[in-house]
This record gives sequence, structure tokens and C-alpha cells, in this order.
Amino acid sequence: MSHPGVLVPQPHHVAALPDRLEGVDDLSAEVFRAFISTLRLHRRLMMQELGDRGIHPGQAMCLRLLSANDGIAQRDLAEALHVARPTVTKMLNSMEKAGLVRRRDDDADARLTRVELTEAGRAEEKRMRGAAADYVNATIATLPEDDRRELARLLDAMSSGIERAAAAREAGRPDPAPAQPETAS
Repeated sequence: MSHPGVLVPQPHHVAALPDRLEGVDDLSAEVFRAFISTLRLHRRLMMQELGDRGIHPGQAMCLRLLSANDGIAQRDLAEALHVARPTVTKMLNSMEKAGLVRRRDDDADARLTRVELTEAGRAEEKRMRGAAADYVNATIATLPEDDRRELARLLDAMSSGIERAAAAREAGRPDPAPAQPETAS
């Protein structure tokens, strides 16, 4: 029997992470496993929230980006979404057919195509924000305030580390040395 809003562990087609990661201290490996588990659960619940509202998950981020950057060049949209240009073209074709976006030539540069939300696209993005709000209220907002502040601080620090590692990798440099963890006094 299923209960709405309750996540029941489902069998995954992906093997679980190994108990030990070579060259990684036990605590860091434990945090990594918890992080990956949280990401998987986040994705599953978010997909359910969007799906329950009839919102295609692949288009949700596109709608959000267009809401904040209406009239963006199609190539810049692909870059912002971190997908190939043909992938964005296919997504936009579908969204255009559904009446969510319109494309137009750039006034100053004929090589560029601009993408804009239609009124229906704005309404869909608003529904998507409602799904996100429901998700946040059912998950993150249930944590005590001090825990949310600490989690935000830790995730910001982790994001900075990931950004540094990604920039180093993109520049062809070895990954930067990890910051030395603080020890409890």
C-alpha cells in the first residue's frame, strides 16, 4: 500500500556505492554516500512533484532560466543548461509546439535566435514554482532553523569546492589540493 508524500525505498538499477573508497577517509566517504543518497531522493521526489502537475521535468529548468532571462539567445540557453545545442533545439521544438515559447531572429545579429516565454509558458513556470515550493516545504522547511542555516553554509562551502575542482579540470590543471578539514577542539 502506498501513502502519498511518503518515500518508500525502491530497488535501484544502479549498484550502491562501495562501503570503502580507496584514498578517502571514512568520514568523507560517509558524507559522500549521504550526499549521493540525498541527491537520488531529491531527484525522485522532485520528479514526482513536477509529474503530478503535468510538468515535463526536462523542461522545468528551461522554463526557470527563460523566466529569469527572457529573450536569451538559444546558444546561451544551451550553455546555461549545460546541454548540447541540438538537445536544446529539440526541447524548444517541443515547447514551441506546446505554445510555451516562441523563437525570433535577433534584431542586431541574424546568426542568433532569441527565445521568449509565451503567456502559457509563464503560467507553466508559475506552476513549476508551486511544485518547487511544495517540495521545499515538505523537505527542507521541516528542519529546525539552526540546522537549515548550517546546511546552507555547508552546501555553499561544498559548492565552492566543486566549482574550484571543475574550473581546474576545465583548465587542464590537476585538481586543487583539498582544504584541510577543521578538527573539533
